[in-house]
Amino acid sequence: MNKTLLNIAIAAAFVAPLAVQAEVKLSGDIQAEVGTIETGGSGNRQTVTDSDITGNGSPNKLKLDVSESLGGGLTGFARLDWEFDTFNGTGTDESNFKNREKYVGLKGSMAHLKMGRIQGIYKTSTLGYDLWNSTSLQACGNGAGMSGGAFGHGGFLDDVIELGFNAGDLKATVQYIADETYANEGSILGALQYGTKTWEVTASVADQEFSASDDNNMNWKLAAKVDLGAMYLALQYENVETEQTTLGLRAAGQTQGVDAANYGFAQLGYEMGNLELIGWVGAVAANDNSNDKLDSMAYSVGAEYNFSKRTFAYAGYHKTDSDTDGYDVDAFIGGMRLSF
Repeated sequence: MNKTLLNIAIAAAFVAPLAVQAEVKLSGDIQAEVGTIETGGSGNRQTVTDSDITGNGSPNKLKLDVSESLGGGLTGFARLDWEFDTFNGTGTDESNFKNREKYVGLKGSMAHLKMGRIQGIYKTSTLGYDLWNSTSLQACGNGAGMSGGAFGHGGFLDDVIELGFNAGDLKATVQYIADETYANEGSILGALQYGTKTWEVTASVADQEFSASDDNNMNWKLAAKVDLGAMYLALQYENVETEQTTLGLRAAGQTQGVDAANYGFAQLGYEMGNLELIGWVGAVAANDNSNDKLDSMAYSVGAEYNFSKRTFAYAGYHKTDSDTDGYDVDAFIGGMRLSF
């Protein structure tokens, strides 16, 4: 018995210095929704039992962050990140956990370097401006308020080198896809942000290269938010050239001369204690070679109740009205999320 205790003490003595230098943090979100949804193509209402009806990935995440102080103000860090559904309606349990971000990097007081599989900065720079983000009431994708796709507000990018700089209230981030075996090798994304805890303005761009041709798509957006505690306001305008399949919009890319889609988004939030009322309205218009225009308007309204900083419940109504009736959406949604 004494020998066993001695062995444990020796092992702990070796591990303790590593624990002091390296920090490992497990975090994530668990969310489930219930409600009804009607799409123009189905013509009937369905019970929503999954948290992934928007087609932009599950909001449920399991994330492992590792960091180590390297001295001289330099820190090494890495992330392993997966998504999963609250139930598995199709397939097997083994296919439930899907890759999100997987990267490693270095950071100092004013700059950082990351390499690996990373969400596009065009997406992450303003995705959080939507308070309904990662719910079926969100604006991106078939919400018709923000663009989707890997070079919009959905998906992830492989083979990325990211450089970021910050000086006071100013932040700048540039991402480059460097692997020649990747279809979008040479693509560049960037964001410039300026603001404080109460307000922020953002300009972002995603220049998508195609390895099979000399063509490229250019997405850009301007956005701003103001958070005054009880009152929240966010505005965003996008000029988008990449294909938006969730709304049936014709691909603007890979063929030069096709006009871009234009997205507009505005959100208002008002807090009353633990209760927050949230609403947004958005629109998208795109010139199409065969149908002149495919226009959509959408909105979501609802309320969120915060039991704590980590647990909240929400309920609301979403509607998308498109010139292509098959992409109309009419949904009543309720859900709950716990973050850890």
